[in-house]
Amino acid sequence: MLYRYKPDEGRNARQTAFWLGEGMIFFGCYSLSGSLIAFESLRGPLLESMPEIPLMGIRMTGALLVAILVFLGASFLYLRYLAKDKIADHLIEVEGEMKKVTWPSFEEATNSSIVVIITVLILMGFLALADLVLGQIFRIVLWGGIGGA
Repeated sequence: MLYRYKPDEGRNARQTAFWLGEGMIFFGCYSLSGSLIAFESLRGPLLESMPEIPLMGIRMTGALLVAILVFLGASFLYLRYLAKDKIADHLIEVEGEMKKVTWPSFEEATNSSIVVIITVLILMGFLALADLVLGQIFRIVLWGGIGGA
């Protein structure tokens, strides 16, 4: 369904968008199951004969069932959303633009990072010195003397 429209184009962007969205949906449903435990009717096991899912150790509660159903429904709707022609065209364009990007080499990235760190340190020193000088000036003007307050 994800590759119904222009199946050979934009595969990486579509898969990335799909899995990032699925991760967010999963996190939301995981949080939902934790919130639903507060309801007494959803706290207990669904089947008395099988309180946990075998080999996984997960308690099979009503809250988990609701979260699984929400996850499946949201995943289906998200997949349908990504399969729309307009969204697929956008993701194809994104992948095309990402191929045009000139990525820096490791040496260029390292040199740029060093320049940024040195610039931040110089700016930090300047601001600390300016704060010290202006603090002394205001102390003289407001309290009439040099030294601690």
